[in-house]
Amino acid sequence: MSTGYPTGANRVRMAMIGGGPGSFIGPVHRKAAALDGLVSLCAGAFSPDPERNRETSLQLGLPPDRIHEDYEALLAREADRPAPERPEFVAIVTPNHLHAPIAAAALARGFAVLCEKPLARNLAEARDLQRAVESSGAAFAVTYTYLGYPLVHEARSIIASGGIGAIRRVVVNYTQGWLAQPVERHGNRQAAWRTSPETAGVGGALGDIGVHAQSLAEFVTGSDIAEVSADIRATFPERRLDDDGAMLLRFADGARGTLIASQICAGDENRLDLRVYGERGALHWTQESPNHLWHRAIDGPARLITANPDLLSDGGARAMTRLPGGHPEGYIEAFANLYRAFVLSLRGEEAPFMPGVREGVRSMAFIEAAIASSRANGAWQPVTG
Repeated sequence: MSTGYPTGANRVRMAMIGGGPGSFIGPVHRKAAALDGLVSLCAGAFSPDPERNRETSLQLGLPPDRIHEDYEALLAREADRPAPERPEFVAIVTPNHLHAPIAAAALARGFAVLCEKPLARNLAEARDLQRAVESSGAAFAVTYTYLGYPLVHEARSIIASGGIGAIRRVVVNYTQGWLAQPVERHGNRQAAWRTSPETAGVGGALGDIGVHAQSLAEFVTGSDIAEVSADIRATFPERRLDDDGAMLLRFADGARGTLIASQICAGDENRLDLRVYGERGALHWTQESPNHLWHRAIDGPARLITANPDLLSDGGARAMTRLPGGHPEGYIEAFANLYRAFVLSLRGEEAPFMPGVREGVRSMAFIEAAIASSRANGAWQPVTG
């Protein structure tokens, strides 16, 4: 089965900012970028600590003149390189508070940008960045990992074709247990920055995993969340950002829904679960079994759809598989699908859906609406992104 992936000289050049020692998402990005032979990492500023930055750079085989002490130096020096050496895009994998300023600076230097979520610290900052993206005309992507799974696209295709009828109810839950104890007080660096408003922004669990649930629900149904009624909290008095939340949803197409985003559910690892109920049937997909999508018709037996490229829709779902049926693909492959879509768009070729600045702004609007609703004792708040 031919993949149609660019190879050899057609690889695009990437500079990476962030993702040094101790990073979870930086190595994920590098593995995903490398999976299909689409991208070559040519420059980096991986850590503000000089020794850690050098350590990462040497491990990755970068020459000394492509290792930079900070993002300002990287953008300035790399922008001046001749075209055959100049990075074609910048991948931003830092803590949240640096996403928007680095992205804006990269756009100003003429680089395309692939940015981790959430887009910014708050909605105002996200909207400022959206204006910068629109005025630059540069390609801009936001890595909502779960929108890279083939069966997520299959679910969207089934709904768009009327396969379960008009949507009535959406249930999306994303639960983890890694913050069930105050681990940020005991040397856990990931927990420390993700629970601090200075580095994480206005949302804790909402910004970390809630936006994945929100973006998944909106993408699969094809309908935006219009209003939320939320109950958000921090479990420990000393924890400054939310770690647990639940909310009611009203969608623009009239459907109703519920969403849970919690990182204090002891025993849960990475449980993202989506159920969509229509007038003639339902769909069920869960991230921990990503190669299975259940389609339950109201008047017939349940049907299990697997990630078999020979049996999926001709659109995005089939294009996002790499292996024959029965050969499981997972998280890295889903991430690599986002890189593939971004590279194809940079080359002016037809590409699967790639979340961008609009989706990033939508998520920040969702976070702020949920927080405002919770502070108003659950009063309905519009999502105005």
